Amino acid sequence: MNKTTDKSILQEAEEIRQGSRNSDYGDAVDNFKRIAQMASLITGTELTPKQCVAVHIATKLSREAYRYKRDNLVDLCGYADIMQEVCESEVNDGWVQS
Repeated sequence: MNKTTDKSILQEAEEIRQGSRNSDYGDAVDNFKRIAQMASLITGTELTPKQCVAVHIATKLSREAYRYKRDNLVDLCGYADIMQEVCESEVNDGWVQS
């Protein structure tokens, strides 16, 4: 628990995901579909929403490897949740088999 907020990183990530982030950026799966389209254009390589979430996770892991910061861990929890949503969306849309 964070002594300042008395919330676990999971609780904090859930509040962020269900609150401000969703209202600021819209549906996470739709957002990562847009990110994948833009990243594909920039790199010239077809990237999936799942791959883009993985890059965000890698960024947070790299930052955490350099120096501990609670925000990195909160964001990792949030991105793990988004990864689940993206994977479920891919199955539901017929992109991959479950």
